Amino acid sequence: MNPQQPDLQRALADLDSRLGRITAEVAEVRAGLAMLGRQAAPGPAEPPQRESPWRPAAPPPGMPAPAHPGGPWRPPGQYTVPGQHGAPGQYGMPAHPGDRAHPGRHVHPDRPGRPSTGAPRRRAPRITAATVIAAVGGSVMLAGIAFLLVVAIQAGLFPPLARVLAAALLAVVLIWLGLLLQSRHEPTADAPVNPGALALVGTGLAAAMLDVIASTTLYQWIPGPAAYMFVGGLALGGIALAQRWSSGLLACLVSAGTMLLAPLISTGIEMPIFVAIVGIATAVLAADLGVAVRVVWSVLPGLLLTIYLSQAALYSRGEQIALIVTAIVFAAVGVGVAWFDTVRRSPALENAALVVVPTAASLTLLPATYLLRPGWPVGLLLAAAYLTVAVLVGRGGRGKAHALLSAVTGFVGSALLLLAWVELGGRELTGLALTLSALAYVVAAGLWARRWMDWVAGVAAALALLVHTSVNEPQFALSARLAVREFSYWDVVAAFAIAALAVAVTWWARRRLPHESTRVVMVGSLVALASLSVMVVAAGVVIGELAGAARNGFLAAHLVVTVLWTCCAAWLVLLPNPRIADARRLGFVLGSLALAKLLLLDLATLPGLFRVLSFIAVGAVMLAVAVRYRKETEPSGSGSPT
Repeated sequence: MNPQQPDLQRALADLDSRLGRITAEVAEVRAGLAMLGRQAAPGPAEPPQRESPWRPAAPPPGMPAPAHPGGPWRPPGQYTVPGQHGAPGQYGMPAHPGDRAHPGRHVHPDRPGRPSTGAPRRRAPRITAATVIAAVGGSVMLAGIAFLLVVAIQAGLFPPLARVLAAALLAVVLIWLGLLLQSRHEPTADAPVNPGALALVGTGLAAAMLDVIASTTLYQWIPGPAAYMFVGGLALGGIALAQRWSSGLLACLVSAGTMLLAPLISTGIEMPIFVAIVGIATAVLAADLGVAVRVVWSVLPGLLLTIYLSQAALYSRGEQIALIVTAIVFAAVGVGVAWFDTVRRSPALENAALVVVPTAASLTLLPATYLLRPGWPVGLLLAAAYLTVAVLVGRGGRGKAHALLSAVTGFVGSALLLLAWVELGGRELTGLALTLSALAYVVAAGLWARRWMDWVAGVAAALALLVHTSVNEPQFALSARLAVREFSYWDVVAAFAIAALAVAVTWWARRRLPHESTRVVMVGSLVALASLSVMVVAAGVVIGELAGAARNGFLAAHLVVTVLWTCCAAWLVLLPNPRIADARRLGFVLGSLALAKLLLLDLATLPGLFRVLSFIAVGAVMLAVAVRYRKETEPSGSGSPT
């Protein structure tokens, strides 16, 4: 017998075994595809699968047995463990790496390894080509119907009553066809609404509104308030239908179309009120249908109310009251809807808090309204309401949505507060109120670490300093003539408030910038000392004016300021405060400034006796500092400064 014959037989047996395994795998794949087809399209049950005639042959001598007896060979990771997602010996999806550690976890067959979520998120609506074509088709059809009516009217075929009734019947038919078409549509994630149904319903609602407007403006059959009621009812039905269909496009078309058609009925005070009511209805019924819907219901009414409130003096007292009440209610609804969409809705709607800004735009004009004068108490109440919401929301949640709502309401409340101070009735009083408000914001920012609070505190502090320099003009302290003529007790109080603000800003900035604490303290100390110096000069002028010698008060105040600077520098050099980094360096800087003031300003400004006293006092303080400083730095020295 040929010695190579056993090797040839062994090779043939191996090939036969592999061919059997491949055939069995192909049969099982075909069976799996057939099963998937039956699941996708249910139909009559197929006969049971006939067992494949191919059987894997026994392994030749010397070859290892298959890893999974009783079934064909499978690639690693594709064998289903008995009792897990299938019967023994059937193919299954490869197990997730974490499934062995967590055998009880359920894995969806279509999404291996992804845990099932709770309530499904609403998908953002997409404007597809079919939607655009349907919208254009509906508009063209509406224009064609209008042209047909024009031709019929010119031919004398349609009297006014027939025209109105025909338009109403056409609107009913279009809406009915749209509802019928949508009822036969199977909603999917990508196409929840039939574009044709959307176009038919939108065209029908537009035809009905135009019919009501024609009956009001052309034929005067329907009074203006009744026309607003009919159009508002149609808009309400369209918005409710948009919410039922989950169509943000339909909600935008109905809401924006109604607001744009409202001026055709009338342009009086009732028009912005009606538009605000439509916006409120859209916010309540369809606020969760997308960003475009939120822009429509918040921006258009807010802009219209702002325009009408800017001309409130042209209307009667009752009309002004109606406008004011509408603006306040509209802003309150904006805050309420933003709060609900951010805090109560799960998951929170993205950027839902931004509707607070356009809805509050009209409130900025309320303090300046003639009917509410003086308007600053109204501005304070509105600002307090928004700031209260900002604090409550900021303390109630830590998420990004809560932070956004807190920041937006905080910015709006701060703007209303600053605008309220403008109506106080005086430049000096307004500047002082701004400074005190900035001081309160800085303290709050230091105690309550919020980014929006830091921004508001910084802006308020800069604005207070700018208003102080333009209203109180502290640079007048360098001129005796201007200081005697301009300074009053308001300048004393304002300078002291600015000094307190500088101290508060220094404390706040040290907490926010610990690595720059030295520079922050030096700059803040110099600003506070300069403001206190202006306060001393203004106080000297006021006291001197009461005594009948305002100029002498100015000169004495400058003498006190120079000595004050020198004494502060000596204290910082000799008694360094451990809480202030590089206090001695700050003392040397301040001493240099005091010496420069003495030589450049006091020498040219102060007359005889005041100049003598200033130089003697500064020189004595500097000598005392020199003696004490040498004793501290050279304990074994003779003690002589020279």
